[in-house]
Amino acid sequence: MNETEDRGQEPGKIRDLGFYFLNLLSAKAWQYLGLMVHPENGKIQVDLEEARKAIDLYSVVLESIRKDLAKDELRELELHLSNLQLNFVEKMKEFARS
Repeated sequence: MNETEDRGQEPGKIRDLGFYFLNLLSAKAWQYLGLMVHPENGKIQVDLEEARKAIDLYSVVLESIRKDLAKDELRELELHLSNLQLNFVEKMKEFARS
């Protein structure tokens, strides 16, 4: 018996880790867009550079696990990415006007 059999469970897949990263990056993007309270300080904080980085990384992680996703999962994650990108553009417009 090997160590995995002793524990009775399969090791986690990178796909699952990708989902975890996507959730973290998404939350950070919303927080830095100022559309969600930042849990570390309880405040609304806008940092578009940090939001852009989170959105860009979301795109990279999604592309990396794309082949491992069902069509409906991929469609949902791509829609979420599009929403992040659209909100980023709107925030950029707001800051350009002010």
